[in-house]
Amino acid sequence: MNKRKAKKSRLKKILGWLHLYLGLVAGLVVFVSMLGAAIFAWEEELTNWYYADLVYADTIGTETLPPSQLYAAVEAAYPGKNFTFLKVDRAPNKNYALRSYKGAEEPGWTWASGVAHYYVSYVNPYTGKVAGHIDKKRDWIMLARFLHQNLLLKHSIGTQIVGAAALIMVALALSGLYLWWPKNRKILRQRLKIKWGARFKRVNWDYHSVGGFYTHLFILFFACTGLVWSYKWWSNSVYRMLGNDPKEVFVRPKSPQLDGCDQTAIIDLAFADAQTRRPDWYKLYLNVPRAKSKKGTISARLYFHHPESWWETNDVYYYHPETGALHHAHKHDEKLLGEKWRNSNYAMHVGSIYGWPTKVIASLCALFFATLPISGFLIWWGRKKKKSRSASRKTRMDTIKPNSVLPRTNSAS
Repeated sequence: MNKRKAKKSRLKKILGWLHLYLGLVAGLVVFVSMLGAAIFAWEEELTNWYYADLVYADTIGTETLPPSQLYAAVEAAYPGKNFTFLKVDRAPNKNYALRSYKGAEEPGWTWASGVAHYYVSYVNPYTGKVAGHIDKKRDWIMLARFLHQNLLLKHSIGTQIVGAAALIMVALALSGLYLWWPKNRKILRQRLKIKWGARFKRVNWDYHSVGGFYTHLFILFFACTGLVWSYKWWSNSVYRMLGNDPKEVFVRPKSPQLDGCDQTAIIDLAFADAQTRRPDWYKLYLNVPRAKSKKGTISARLYFHHPESWWETNDVYYYHPETGALHHAHKHDEKLLGEKWRNSNYAMHVGSIYGWPTKVIASLCALFFATLPISGFLIWWGRKKKKSRSASRKTRMDTIKPNSVLPRTNSAS
């Protein structure tokens, strides 16, 4: 029995040491990254509010213009910019959004240095009037995303740092659960609530320990869903766990070979056909290779609500860029389980998968995760100061010589 207790005590000391120093190593990254996550969880709401004059249409009609006219209007307003991506929200009072992205030829160490331009232009679908654009390279909402995702560093560096911090968070959640685990029911009752009326030191310890216990499953969930952007081996492991060969996931049809034609006239055909494929769609993404390239497929991704699915559901339709004819359909019900997970992983990670309730959870969790390194540091600092005072007191006691204390003498002569 004593040997078992000794082993548990030794394991607890080792895990306590790892928990402490792993937390100190990853603390700053977690703090900065989680602040960005708490903001970006509300990307759509913040964009609709902050850029309301761009997002919402100033004139609402009954018939929308064909996409080819909207592309032409935007490209006339931004000469030299190649807009390849169209986002349509089914809400009748919203403008259409078109995206133009170009990477920098000689990127530096930061995310922004790798971007030549990144514009999202908004155009009224009823009048063709260009409302303006958001420069995503300088947009504070987008910067919150990349603060979370790669600390505003270049992708190849920042995602590795954040990924390592996410792995450490997994280790901290598991080790913290072991350290929290009570010996008996009496201690359990104490560790299920924060003693707010106690001194700050005790409140801070409870906040870190009790709060960490209640959120440890969320820590594991958000860390594991975030690791797919840092490590390919992680995604492949999930695919295999779900019973899929990674090589069989996201198999796409080959793009038709072109003779350098312009696909402008075909956009309207593909757009009109896509809308008939899913009458219940609420969001549509149209990807159009606008450059006169040797190959390229027009694709339309339609998001819809599936009453029998827990996943974020969408169908993808591929159109020939010369004829506009549908040549491949990739429907949600036909996707592999691994692909359904990967299609939903972003929505799960940012909390948008089930609307505002899960966004609230994601945002509050991110804020709490950001404070864990602070409360953990204060616990460590308090113990360090306590040990320092104890060592100082011991040193003072050791400097007192035994003969410096006068012995008691007999007053009788």
